[in-house]
Amino acid sequence: MKRRDFMVGAAIATGVARRVLGQTRSNQAKLDRLAVMTLSFNRVLKNPVHPDDPARTLDILDAPKMLADRFGIHHVEFQHSHFASTEPAYLKEVRDRLKVEKSQMNQICLEFGPLNISAPDRVVRLETIDLTKQWIDHAVAVGCPRVMLNQGTLAPEVREPAIATLKEIAAYGTKRKVFVTMENRGYGPTDTNPSWEVVVEVIRAAGIHANPDTGNFHDEASRAAGLREMYPLSCGSSHAHYDPERYSEANAIGIAKQVGYKGLYSIEATSANGPDPYVAVQTIIDELIKDI
Repeated sequence: MKRRDFMVGAAIATGVARRVLGQTRSNQAKLDRLAVMTLSFNRVLKNPVHPDDPARTLDILDAPKMLADRFGIHHVEFQHSHFASTEPAYLKEVRDRLKVEKSQMNQICLEFGPLNISAPDRVVRLETIDLTKQWIDHAVAVGCPRVMLNQGTLAPEVREPAIATLKEIAAYGTKRKVFVTMENRGYGPTDTNPSWEVVVEVIRAAGIHANPDTGNFHDEASRAAGLREMYPLSCGSSHAHYDPERYSEANAIGIAKQVGYKGLYSIEATSANGPDPYVAVQTIIDELIKDI
């Protein structure tokens, strides 16, 4: 080979390598803005209620490694019910598993059923406060900066007590540097969840933060209006779905960009994305990589 041919070939190879490296870094930068909810793998998570179910092959402690190895994602969002224990040794194990994978838990979703800030009974609201404070402490233990509440109905007759309850929870979180968030919920014709407008009203009144959910709106007009209000109230976490027959995820992400959102998109895959949760999560990753 002539020296000139060798030099030209080397230059071309170097250029290709730089382009590939640039694309890899670009994709990783986008992957670093993604999280995955453990809720997405609910069907395959090992569960003491179903110990012999052969479909349940994923231990929750292995979730950070699985997400890092399979998807290149280093943020994970746990359901509180997916913790096998809240003993200090177990929480330390969770934190250690995250550290090994250079990962972080970005949020814990708290679903306490009737124990919520909208409970009409004052005693139940006090129990909600106490239990939520415990989970804020657990969030500190695993290095998680956020907890997300299920707000209940936020009906007019309970709204003021709900706000007062939420303020007390938020004050406790602030002292421990843990953000408290709420999301917009529901979208179907029989949905009884509070409207996104009510959620925003309560978020502002209580001084907490929004966790915008791109999918949970009744129509495109409410989605556009709601996301424009909610993203500026976020502390860095948002839920992302993929349901192209119902709405455009690209348009939703476009709104987030327009209002300057720089936080995480936490993937919530559902049965609508297919029976295999791994494929479902990858489908949403592929869509988000194009959009963010």
